Amino acid sequence: MPNKATVRGVLVDATLAPVAAGKIVATLQGSDIFDGGVRVVTQKVEATTNARGEWALALIVNGEGETAGTSWTIEGYNQYVAKVFEAKALFLASGLEITLGDLEKTSAQNLKAAREAGLARLILAADYDSYQAMPENQRRQNDLVVVKP
Repeated sequence: MPNKATVRGVLVDATLAPVAAGKIVATLQGSDIFDGGVRVVTQKVEATTNARGEWALALIVNGEGETAGTSWTIEGYNQYVAKVFEAKALFLASGLEITLGDLEKTSAQNLKAAREAGLARLILAADYDSYQAMPENQRRQNDLVVVKP
């Protein structure tokens, strides 16, 4: 069973007012090698924003296969079902909680690190203990852990 990470964000309009009852849709697509066989990997997850525009999704960590050929796309829609944003090529490297903004900043580096095992991953954590609490098979010796409360 793949691990999951919670991705959080706040949906706001052009005036920076929170969008209540908006919709966030996350789509995972790609292929990867698990247990010696190529598998097509897909998933679609949705969430509705609360009165403060906040949302959270539990998404599969797509950095656990052998070739890292998958990525997430996250789209946000306002209460009138008009698309507000789209973030593509997002790569979840670990099962730790992360904001959408931080995920956008770290995805390119972590996708490249997944493809080239010698490169360091950039892992953001609320504290170092939460990183250390992850199972040993999810941590790498060359991880760069940034504590971001």
